[in-house]
Amino acid sequence: MDPAGTTFVFCDSLLLVKAGGLEPAGAAALAELQKSRATLDDFTVRPQGCRAVGLSGAATDAPANCEWARLRTLLGAESPAAVTASRALGMLNWRAAHRFCGACGGPLEEHPTEVARTCAACGRVEYPTLAAAIIVRIEKDGKILLARHAQRIPDLWTCLAGYVELGESPEDCVRREVKEEAGLEVADVRYAGSQFWPFPNQLMLGFKAAWKAGDLRLQPEELAEARWFDPADLPAIPPKGAMAYRLIHGPM
Repeated sequence: MDPAGTTFVFCDSLLLVKAGGLEPAGAAALAELQKSRATLDDFTVRPQGCRAVGLSGAATDAPANCEWARLRTLLGAESPAAVTASRALGMLNWRAAHRFCGACGGPLEEHPTEVARTCAACGRVEYPTLAAAIIVRIEKDGKILLARHAQRIPDLWTCLAGYVELGESPEDCVRREVKEEAGLEVADVRYAGSQFWPFPNQLMLGFKAAWKAGDLRLQPEELAEARWFDPADLPAIPPKGAMAYRLIHGPM
């Protein structure tokens, strides 16, 4: 898919696509929606050359022959539009959170040549930021550790995860997060892959590790429940398209 000239329309983090498929609905459908919705942002995503538009309201009442789709669905289906749509949504999220200069409070404007915004008052340049986060598959005696989070999608079982803090490596973050959230020590921490996740701006760094010591002692504000599961008998897990799905189904 050549993204140049394509219009990506978002509402509440969902993408407007043509009904029955995952192709972006485009400018014609946008014009119909703009009759009844406010435009929150409208800009060109560089260097791809596509257009990203954020609309107000809830993701309901799609135009005729259109529907709202989760980016997770596009990623799981390996849609040609998935990567560019993820970048477009990530940029929308960043721009919404960076309308004013963090140094002097002046309004930010488009940088003339770079993927950035510049302060009209003091000249400070703001670049898009990523929040690095680890997610880890832990194995013990042929079973993998999965947990239900206390606040995020509590009906799904997934791998332990957490944000990388200043001054630590991703591998150190794996060891710290597992110890804090589950009371376990791990060894043989190995990088497995990565994925940009635009909710709002995460770079998910996937790891695999082996149980070393300790019994499960959960951090209640983070985890509601955690268990060791046989890979052949899994509970409800995140769907295809998520980094957790790749880790859970991937070989150790």
